Amino acid sequence: MNWWDYLLTGLSVLCTAFSILGAYKSNKYYRKSKALTNYANTNIAYMESQKIVSILTEILKLANNSRRQRGTNYLKEVSEYAEKIKNSINKIRDSLPPDDCKEIFDLLNSGENRVERYFDSLIAGTAFPDQKFMLNEQFYTCQTAVHNMQLLLKEKLDSTGEKLK
Repeated sequence: MNWWDYLLTGLSVLCTAFSILGAYKSNKYYRKSKALTNYANTNIAYMESQKIVSILTEILKLANNSRRQRGTNYLKEVSEYAEKIKNSINKIRDSLPPDDCKEIFDLLNSGENRVERYFDSLIAGTAFPDQKFMLNEQFYTCQTAVHNMQLLLKEKLDSTGEKLK
């Protein structure tokens, strides 16, 4: 072999080593970037769950008999609030990865909890068949399910944040 062959072989080995090192760094950056994106999306879902909790609190305020005003269409207000909750649920669905989304919606729709169906009935006005605005046990069950969803999102947010450190 000629000395040029040895030089080119050495140079090729050196380039291969740098290429492998670059691929390793690129893969490490990709994983960290993916975890950061997951953290940001989970944070968006957590913020939306906070919005849902605040809207549910507003609905509870509407149900307070001592604050009711004459001439106010409470069913329409509840319907508007339920529409906002439905939009927040859709944003949560869009922002979370499929595995987390399935876990969240299994929690929301488990057992007697049919959160989305209940909010759809609030939007349509069928939750109050006698056209009287009164909250029932199903509302409080949905409120508990939303609170559990918020706790689960907070837990996922904290675990993802620990992975990023």
